[in-house]
Amino acid sequence: MNVELISSSAVPKFERGVRLKHDRVRERHVVLGPEMLIELNQTGTAIMSEIDGQSNLSEIVHRLAERFEVNPQDINQDVSEFCTTMVMRRVLHT
Repeated sequence: MNVELISSSAVPKFERGVRLKHDRVRERHVVLGPEMLIELNQTGTAIMSEIDGQSNLSEIVHRLAERFEVNPQDINQDVSEFCTTMVMRRVLHT
């Protein structure tokens, strides 16, 4: 299945009622929403923690690249794919 990735100018936002939370029982970050719980790995947590509803995907990629000392071009595809998946799962919208 071919899915069009969200553009670098898109501003991802959490869907209504969805939030990022640290779950002490699971000792990891999770996305909580109506009838939804998604456990995140470290990469997912890093990406989701940068989503503020005001920054576009390009800005998020650049902040992550700076934070982890990598080239933005090296992570752009992964971040875009992750955010697209979160849109498809109704965690984020643009």
